[in-house]
Amino acid sequence: MTFSELSKTVANHLVEGERGQQKALETFLQCSTDVEKALESLFLFELKQRRVSQDAMLKFVESLPQAEWIIFACDQMLQAPDRWSTWAVAIVLRKCMALTTWKTLLLAEVCWSQRLSFTDRAIASSTPVRISSAIGGDTLYVAGQGYNHDKNNRSPFCWRNQWEYDNKKELWRLIPAPTGSSDFYIVSVYAEGYLCASNISVANDPDGYSQKKALVPCGNSPPDATGIWRLVTLEEDKYAFYNASQDTFLSCPPDAADGYRRGVITSTFHPLDEKRSKHREWEITAATMPLTETGIHEFFEKNYKKASVQTCQAIKSPQRIVRKFFTIN
Repeated sequence: MTFSELSKTVANHLVEGERGQQKALETFLQCSTDVEKALESLFLFELKQRRVSQDAMLKFVESLPQAEWIIFACDQMLQAPDRWSTWAVAIVLRKCMALTTWKTLLLAEVCWSQRLSFTDRAIASSTPVRISSAIGGDTLYVAGQGYNHDKNNRSPFCWRNQWEYDNKKELWRLIPAPTGSSDFYIVSVYAEGYLCASNISVANDPDGYSQKKALVPCGNSPPDATGIWRLVTLEEDKYAFYNASQDTFLSCPPDAADGYRRGVITSTFHPLDEKRSKHREWEITAATMPLTETGIHEFFEKNYKKASVQTCQAIKSPQRIVRKFFTIN
């Protein structure tokens, strides 16, 4: 069987869903004379055909019996960011890193550092991120108790002015949800609660479209489907958060209630309305960028002078330097 024929056969199995996963793996392993070339052929084939879902392909990659093959597959997928969500691939790569040592771990860490942005790494490792509205770059945060919606729910806002540190209110973690590779819980570091779409209506927008409040319920119990958000990659490093249970997007209209705070709501997507589309666009940035990782990143960008300076700063800093490039918790 040629690589082209094998790619087509494996893809045909993968589109069958759960029942096709085992067939795909067995066929791939039995017929591959060169696993890396077979994987490269599979991803090139899928890049053109676009038949296999991201969840199905990632599950197939995770099922490969050797860590080196998983790392190679992740590297191939990360070179096609228009086809696969880089942060979703990063989650699989990170799981592999947690189970490997020595040469294999180094191979995975090189892929992690060379192929992924700091934002992708933060999303994949559930480390704190900042989320900002694409309108004005206003920071998404959870307000203090004085602004609670009621005794059971905190209120999220976007701050219109320059953000100043305030007890980690602007920090969030994206925790993978069990419903799919693109699904996450959005957890407030400050409130230790989950951002949720509610059924509480607020005033309709000027054109009569319904809007509902987004809330952070008090307590840290995992929420139901109202707290699961599908991360959607948009153009120009922007993202959208889609709530399937409500069929709405996390949104932040530009008008501020008191001059400083913009309300955070959920609303339906208006595909022909560019102005409203902007309301549901967000930027995600890593809250911290360790000096060690920054130095390695500059090295792969061939900014050797910067890499040298930042690596020296990392060595001199009180941060603990460990054998691994990255700490897997």
